[in-house]
Amino acid sequence: MDISIYSVLLILQITSSWFMVGLIWLIQIVSYPLFRLVEGSEFTKYHHSHVTRITPIVAIVMLVELISAISLAVFFLDLINIPIIILLLLLGVIWASTLMFQLPYHQKLSKVKDIRIVESLICTNWIRTFAWTLKGVICWWLVF
Repeated sequence: MDISIYSVLLILQITSSWFMVGLIWLIQIVSYPLFRLVEGSEFTKYHHSHVTRITPIVAIVMLVELISAISLAVFFLDLINIPIIILLLLLGVIWASTLMFQLPYHQKLSKVKDIRIVESLICTNWIRTFAWTLKGVICWWLVF
């Protein structure tokens, strides 16, 4: 494969990672804690609005991040190094946390507000927050 394709994939990986670093911190520090403040029947409307608005953004960027990472690993196997392997492992942690914790919690919260689930959502989202932050730092290190 052409080195220019490698550059494009690497740029997609870095930009999608840093986009998600910013977004995950916003969600962790602002969006999810606001769930605590919304009461009663307003909560399900608020939660539905949050999920409906954020999902297309998150889904597209996470897929770009995943596809570019897998493409880098598959098509440029000879250029794989320890930082790339760590990026792939962190991506695995992020996707596992999303599928095992965040998605099920959001499904439960779509029906009714349960403060224990809100707190669990916030607590387990730190996994993704730290993983994406570390991934962003490693991406930055790869560039410089």
